[in-house]
Amino acid sequence: MHHRSLLQIALFPLGLCACLARPPRVVLAADEALVRAASQDEAQEVAANLRSLRPALLASLPGARLDGDLEVWMQDEPHLYAKILESSADAEGLYSPDHQRILLSRNARDPKRVLAHELTHAALDASWAPLRGTLEEGLCDVNAARLVPEEAPGLRAGRLSSAALACGGLRLGLEVRDRRPRRGAKLGWTVNILLTSEEATPKEPLDVFRIRAGLSSTHLEAGVKRGYYGLAFLVADAIGIEGLHELCIRAEAEGLDHIPVPWFLEAAGLDAEPSTWRRAAAQAMGPEELAELVRLYPSALATALAQWMRGLPGSPAERWEAIEGEIRIGEGTAHIALDAVPGLRDEVLSRL
Repeated sequence: MHHRSLLQIALFPLGLCACLARPPRVVLAADEALVRAASQDEAQEVAANLRSLRPALLASLPGARLDGDLEVWMQDEPHLYAKILESSADAEGLYSPDHQRILLSRNARDPKRVLAHELTHAALDASWAPLRGTLEEGLCDVNAARLVPEEAPGLRAGRLSSAALACGGLRLGLEVRDRRPRRGAKLGWTVNILLTSEEATPKEPLDVFRIRAGLSSTHLEAGVKRGYYGLAFLVADAIGIEGLHELCIRAEAEGLDHIPVPWFLEAAGLDAEPSTWRRAAAQAMGPEELAELVRLYPSALATALAQWMRGLPGSPAERWEAIEGEIRIGEGTAHIALDAVPGLRDEVLSRL
């Protein structure tokens, strides 16, 4: 997420803007950057992540540069000013280019992945300037998934599902059978589930090229912001990091300030229809993303499965052991077995 401090001056009284947050008390030099944290252990953990991420980022990201003035601060909630802005209260990380400062939440679920995202913001040189709207956030997420592959399935599942939810919803199919014979046949059941979100209001997908959802000065509801991040990730993932950079170089060569929207759409295989974006998000999910998706949204699936299992004989545990089946992505190709989803058994049994 970007934090443009110059924009904040127009929004707040001068006295408030001048009051920057106080730096954490522990300072540690780490690989041409300064880490500021609440404790030595916390600072050393951040420094270790910096040392592993920096060379990989510089080697893999076209037009990347990181100078020695960068600082990384650990905070309870990322904030540049003493007063926490409501628009950035839900952020796990912020980057202020005017201060060359990355601000990280110590409560982030995936701190190394968040640092990789913010480092990508910090490393982009002028050749990336033609990116439009929220696309820089999509680029940073795609690069974070590349740099921290162990967190990639969760990141991809979250962003791609947000893109689908922003374009009408995400369909899941559930097929389940009782392996125990009943009058010579297995008892089976099929249900289709539509995941929707009241927060992620369906929007015009092309707005992702116009609205800069990553700026802390852009006031959006949390669900709507997640939708734009998801749409930006979908585009960046489809085109690829190198492909996006080629579009930037092409735009600059033709004297354009921004990459034309039709170039993005052609490169990503998209058009202006929300249904096209929704299908593309579903088709970009593989089995690992599907497993993470069910973990992110367990309620609808577990409730539907438990409702069917109530009609089966035996104890709740015996019923679970007796069934087999799979979950699949509607409009996509990914499918996984029920017993391959972490935590699904406990979710279902808690409802029986």
